[in-house]
Amino acid sequence: MNYAEAAREIAARLARGGDDVVAAGAIQMAIEAWKCLAGTDLAWDRFGLELLDVRARLYSDHDDVLVDADVPVRDDAETRLAVTALLEQLARHHDRLASDDQSDLARRLSHDAGAQQLRRAVAALA
Repeated sequence: MNYAEAAREIAARLARGGDDVVAAGAIQMAIEAWKCLAGTDLAWDRFGLELLDVRARLYSDHDDVLVDADVPVRDDAETRLAVTALLEQLARHHDRLASDDQSDLARRLSHDAGAQQLRRAVAALA
C-alpha cells in the first residue's frame, strides 16, 4: 500500500474511534514521513520536533508498532495532504482522550498538550 493510501486508512480508523495501537501507527507514519523528507524543506524540521516530543510523552509504550506501507518518496501536495489529514485526525483523537472524565487530570492535560503540538506540526507544513 502506498503512503497516502495507508495514511487515509489510519485516519479513517481514528475517526471511527481507533484505539491506542491505531494512534501509535499514525504517529509512526508521520515520523517516517519526517525521516524521509527532512532536508527538503525546513518545515519538516519544525514538524519533526513536535512529533518527537509527542511520541516520547504519549507513545513510549508503543515503540514496536509498525505500519506496512511504502515510505513517502517526495515532498509533494499529495504527501503533505495525507500527513496533515492524518495528524489532524490524531489531534481529534487526543482531544477526545483529554475530555475523558475517567482519566486523571495529569493524563488529560498530557493529551490536550499532545493535540496542540500535533496541530502545530500540521501548521508547520501548511
